[in-house]
Amino acid sequence: MSKRLENTFRDKQDILNVYLTAGFPCLNDTVEVVQELASNGVDMVEIGMPFSDPLADGLTIQRSSEVAIKNGITLKLIFQQVEEIRQTVRIPIILMGYYNQMLQYGVEQFVKKATEVGVDGLIIPDLPLDIYQYEYKALFEQYDLKISFLITPQTGDERVIEIAKESSAFLYVV
Repeated sequence: MSKRLENTFRDKQDILNVYLTAGFPCLNDTVEVVQELASNGVDMVEIGMPFSDPLADGLTIQRSSEVAIKNGITLKLIFQQVEEIRQTVRIPIILMGYYNQMLQYGVEQFVKKATEVGVDGLIIPDLPLDIYQYEYKALFEQYDLKISFLITPQTGDERVIEIAKESSAFLYVV
């Protein structure tokens, strides 16, 4: 596990993790919002990567993503913002988005860039577990980029165990 994530989970019993949409409410608010969250005791942040077809997001995140896209947010700008955040913020940063975004960017390039700018982990709800295991797990391990998979109350016990084994950051319970 990345040192920031490892330290957070080792040192704290109750962790406050806050989600925000990159580029919302204004294009360049991401850096200031994360800095304010960190200075006010948030333990880690999930930065949502707005996507035009947000299948796994609720209405609020869909709307914030629409605004961010209209504002002009891009993966390139999100990476720049994370790099700027890392100049002053030490808490773990998780990017949350969609598999198609990684594919369009190039999965290896995406993983490498995320690591370079200081991302600690990813949540990619529509990345199939078997695709991760067979195509990307070694890549994630090479770059020490952690991943969290999702389970629901309906997920069977055997599947929960399998997903938990592959979640190298934390297990995301919906």
